[in-house]
Amino acid sequence: MKKAETKSMAERGSGNCQRGFSMLEMVLVVSIIMIISAVAIVSMPASLQNARSDVALRQLVDQLRQAREFSIANRRYVQISFPTVGTQAEVIITEMNALTPGAGANVVLSTIPIQTPMQFTVFAAKGDTLDGFGNANAIWIGGINGGPPAGMYFQSDGQFVAALTYLPINGTVFLGVPGNLSTARAVTVMGTTGRVRGWMGAGPTWTQF
Repeated sequence: MKKAETKSMAERGSGNCQRGFSMLEMVLVVSIIMIISAVAIVSMPASLQNARSDVALRQLVDQLRQAREFSIANRRYVQISFPTVGTQAEVIITEMNALTPGAGANVVLSTIPIQTPMQFTVFAAKGDTLDGFGNANAIWIGGINGGPPAGMYFQSDGQFVAALTYLPINGTVFLGVPGNLSTARAVTVMGTTGRVRGWMGAGPTWTQF
């Protein structure tokens, strides 16, 4: 009886040894966790910056597309402007009722601040987007810095036109954090169709968003 009990205790002790961790294994596991945590902490700021850049691009693309759709659906001219208040970049969409007899006063449909710290800025090192509408300045529309002086509209057939001539104009709006090439983003508008495209410049070339 005593031999059987001794054997049973020995077996339990042996099992406990097999299920335990040695000090070396514990140190190895803790080291791996610390390395993974360090890598995550180092890469987090870049990931957050890229996420903010993408949010800013999406804001601008969505606003321009919504402005075009509103113009078509309501048969109104819709003005687009890109002011910077201090360091805050904005996009303003205005329904130009004054251009339609009896339609009343103009109405600001939306004023959207672009996700900070993104600004209207151009990166010469990135070159132009694949649409090739020019990159001489951050807002380069109709071959003019900032766009036509009298403004620019979407009109009811979807075209993007200069305010004075009502002729289609192509343009590009560039976004980014100055000095940080990986944040480069851009939006292009084709005058004849009003097509709006977003572009990402995080890689060696521009890619469509």
